[in-house]
Amino acid sequence: MTSAQPTSRQPWLGNASRETWLILAPSLLPVAAVLIFQKYFTQHEVTSLWWIVLVLCIDVSHVYSTLFRLYWDRPTFRQYKKMLIVIPVVAFIAGAALHFYNAGIFWRVLAYIAVYHFIRQQYGFMRLYSRQEKAGSWIRLIDSAAIYNATVYPLLYWHLHLTQQLSWFVKGDFIPLPGLPIDPILTAIFAAIIILYCIKEVVVSYRNRLFNIPKNMIMAGTYLSWYVGIITFQGDLIFTLLNVVAHGIPYMGLIWIHGEKKAASTFSFGIKGIAMFVVVLLVLAYTEETFWDVFVWKDHTDIFPFFTQQAPLESPVLLSIIVPLLVLPQLTHYVLDGFIWRFSKDKHANI
Repeated sequence: MTSAQPTSRQPWLGNASRETWLILAPSLLPVAAVLIFQKYFTQHEVTSLWWIVLVLCIDVSHVYSTLFRLYWDRPTFRQYKKMLIVIPVVAFIAGAALHFYNAGIFWRVLAYIAVYHFIRQQYGFMRLYSRQEKAGSWIRLIDSAAIYNATVYPLLYWHLHLTQQLSWFVKGDFIPLPGLPIDPILTAIFAAIIILYCIKEVVVSYRNRLFNIPKNMIMAGTYLSWYVGIITFQGDLIFTLLNVVAHGIPYMGLIWIHGEKKAASTFSFGIKGIAMFVVVLLVLAYTEETFWDVFVWKDHTDIFPFFTQQAPLESPVLLSIIVPLLVLPQLTHYVLDGFIWRFSKDKHANI
């Protein structure tokens, strides 16, 4: 299977239709579903079925797609072997020490690292789709301010109002900032940046005779999914749906696109390759979550009916080994994502 070449001036990476469904739509369609079926989503929590689809099949699975991009791509692994080995080793040692010192601080630090990773992914996609724009420093600055505005404002709102209602990993993992009288200031800044960005886009689009569709869909999707998922509604199901789908599917989609473009890759992203890709990710995700349920959480025994009589671990020493070990794929994914799309200079993988 080969990617179709762009047929317009739009800055697609390769195949406009595929990118629309895999990268752009995941932040927009779930918002539409939530707004259309508000009654259902506001009255229901994360059931076992929703947990399987959102957490197991998307959130945990997308973490392991990093293996295809870095560890199982032989040229890339050979080139960055030292870094790819050192990072998980250091991450495990640091995580184990921090968890042993204070488990609450461990989860809080991990939550903020995850948030940074989620924010930076949206910035990265915005930059990918603005890579062909001949823009000055002020234009780039406004774009950066706008994409960060879309994510940081809802997070600040969360810290001010929703710390006890929502959690990223565990209850109370964000630092509460209740009572600070800064809502009007934050709202004014939020609105001002949106207006400034819209004016800038009108001017730039008129000047270039081109409206950058994928970049602005990334921008709109980020604003909608973060605002609706955190501020408009405060339910765990809605937040999980909008957060996980908008993040995990585009990431896996980008891995797929990269794999197709890299002609020297040892992995084929044809139909059989895609099936293998999905199955491997699901097996790894299910295996990891089995260990979480058996040794730590014990909250999905219907999905993981193994060693159900086994009591959760209580030893601080054992937990400080098991928990950082189980978190390691996730933490490695977060750290490597800061480098992942800067690694390759492969002329066959120009994205």
